[in-house]
Amino acid sequence: MDGAGNTSVRRTKNGLSAAQPTVFGSHVGLFSAPDEGLPRRDLAVLFLSPWGMEEMCTRKLYRILSEHFAALGVASLRFDYPGAANAFDAQEDGQGPVTSGPVVSGPVTSGPVASGLAGWISTIGEAIAELQALSGSHQIVLLGQGLGGSLAYLRAPMETELAALMLLGPVLKGRNYLRELSLWSKMIDEPMHIKAELRDTSPGAIAGLRMPETVATDLKSLDLSTAPPLDPSLGTALDPALPVFLGQRPGNHGDIAFGEILRKSCGRLTTVDFTGYDQLVSGPLSQVMPDAFIETVLSFVKALPQFHSLAGQVARPAMIRPITYRHSRETPVRFGDGDRFYGTLCEPVGASIGVTAVILSTSYDHQAGWAGSSAEMARRLAAIGVSSLRYDAAGVGDSPPIPGRRKQILYDDAQLADVAAACDFLQTLGLTDRTLIVGRCSGAYIALRAAIADPRWNGLVAVNPDSLLWRFKGLPRTLTAYSTELLKRETIRRVLAGDVDIAAVTRNIAVRLIDRAAKSASRFVKAAVPITRLSGRVHSEFLELQARSTRVVLVYAEGDEGLERFHAHFGTRAEKLAAYGNVAFHMIPDADHNLTPLPARERLFAIVESTARELAVNRAI
Repeated sequence: MDGAGNTSVRRTKNGLSAAQPTVFGSHVGLFSAPDEGLPRRDLAVLFLSPWGMEEMCTRKLYRILSEHFAALGVASLRFDYPGAANAFDAQEDGQGPVTSGPVVSGPVTSGPVASGLAGWISTIGEAIAELQALSGSHQIVLLGQGLGGSLAYLRAPMETELAALMLLGPVLKGRNYLRELSLWSKMIDEPMHIKAELRDTSPGAIAGLRMPETVATDLKSLDLSTAPPLDPSLGTALDPALPVFLGQRPGNHGDIAFGEILRKSCGRLTTVDFTGYDQLVSGPLSQVMPDAFIETVLSFVKALPQFHSLAGQVARPAMIRPITYRHSRETPVRFGDGDRFYGTLCEPVGASIGVTAVILSTSYDHQAGWAGSSAEMARRLAAIGVSSLRYDAAGVGDSPPIPGRRKQILYDDAQLADVAAACDFLQTLGLTDRTLIVGRCSGAYIALRAAIADPRWNGLVAVNPDSLLWRFKGLPRTLTAYSTELLKRETIRRVLAGDVDIAAVTRNIAVRLIDRAAKSASRFVKAAVPITRLSGRVHSEFLELQARSTRVVLVYAEGDEGLERFHAHFGTRAEKLAAYGNVAFHMIPDADHNLTPLPARERLFAIVESTARELAVNRAI
């Protein structure tokens, strides 16, 4: 397991290493030291994340920025607030997790945890102290987007060693923000046809992610549209000499008005257009990095006076300690060639049943998973004695890309090497007695291909794989989406401008039509289409898995688009699966492709837990 040694981000011909995990208090952070051989600036950046879907979209941006800062000699730290992303929700029950230090010192427990926004702001103070200790830099830049920008603004007056404050589209009025989240949530849920009664309408909830209740309550009284903050317990006025950077979302009148307020109280205000904001937060799958804006951010930091001063002595190296909370013990880890992958090892506090699961990231969602489902699954498994590893694939979340791979990494067999690296890592820990691999969508495809390629996997759960064999060019859309787009004037403009890959679209539509025809055609017609040969290969691979006694569990949401390909191989009632005694098939009703509704996720958790228990029983026989 990665220790507390070299904290630099290593740059080699094989790519970057992931940032160095560190545990401070009961929080996990990712520390990026300056690149080896560079002077260490007396300047370090603390990243403060937004909430919900915006956080998922910002994860990659923050990693890229941290890598750019490292190349300038500037250290940085990223972390999750309590109850957000990968972090345990310690606020809701008022008692923090336990962190275990070196063996000689024994466990260290934290006392009652401050709740709501005050708790998150308190965590920022702990993160600042950690960043200063790891970097040797006294001067800190607080950089936050969305709600993270608001927290940076509230924390700034409490600090005496700030070099600058960088606010990227900050939340100004909490009540307005909660309403915006509600509308954004509807825009996500409605295209997925999630029933109204299954949608999470609690304040701050979005895409299945539930905001901690105490945070949502505090947001109702948050108002930064006047300066200083209305609530004196959250801070006082900013130091007029503090450099402030405000990234204003294009056309956002609130951001422009806030800039005028800051200009009256801050003598060193820089306002810039947050170009590319909408494309950044459009979703992890379709987002575009705002390259021009990234350069603007870097230029601002390089212009700070502290950039030309050198840091002092590093107080201590990053420490990796497990965090224990309820039934699970989690340790942040790096693994693979050059420590290129970042993940979380989750182990049971109680007795192990001898099964370890690897939970693959899906699409471009980071390791916490859509609606936090991967983190929740890991902790559910720990409660029944199952260890697990969840990690960011190369180029996703906090794991840097691998040079030479194509930009579109989904449904790419190159990822099989990454899965093998995860299994190798678990082998070094003695955790491969009985192994289970779990994935959804593109992760389900990689899970299936990995189980076929590597006999070390004893079981797999594949959820909503679009295809069992990939025959598309790029990422296809549904036939409904293609027909809708063809009628739009913008589509015609893009085709005429050469911005649409006509060959790829034609191939993908043809594959979809072939699969649909094969699902309902007669035996004579089936023999004339390519799906017959493909089905032969699929069945051959399933026979191989059966010969190895690999447990295969296929799970689909009712009405999922991927069922067309599945039925083409196994029949409209899945009757051809009867030939395989090692295969189970489950259908989850009232669910979208992402399994956003909580009942759908609960059903999946139960299926995965049951599969793990089954592997444990087979191990004991």
